[in-house]
Amino acid sequence: MLIYESVINRSKSVNTEQISQLIVLSAKLVKMGKIFLEHMGGTRLFSCARCDTNLTNRSELISTRFTGATGRAFLFNRVVNLTYSEVQDRVMLTGRHMVRDVSCKSCDSKLGWMYEFATEDNQKYKEGRVILERALVAESDGMDERSFYERRRNN
Repeated sequence: MLIYESVINRSKSVNTEQISQLIVLSAKLVKMGKIFLEHMGGTRLFSCARCDTNLTNRSELISTRFTGATGRAFLFNRVVNLTYSEVQDRVMLTGRHMVRDVSCKSCDSKLGWMYEFATEDNQKYKEGRVILERALVAESDGMDERSFYERRRNN
């Protein structure tokens, strides 16, 4: 907003087309810049099926017994490289929950959701945890730290 006010204050007349151009330019500037991604490492990795951005590893997996819009889904303790939607109130098979949709930080593909709040006491374990839909993620081999350091020493 400061950009618009500064331009308007310096100009004697600013038309709506110029303001529209400023808005488009500022939206492009916001999208520019570096996207910093994290990598959790591990022997089995889960990544975005669309762009292969690392999301989590097998040691963060809590359960494989969930169902999402595309079928089977997994519950994870910690997932990185996500963006989050606004909180939404949803009634699910296990009761009413406050959730946020989660998307890949790199390509913006929707991957699942995060539980913010559960109304049922027996569902509280889900709070702060992330569901990734199996059809939207890829699982691959990673490497343990020991073999990584052994390779570096040998080269």
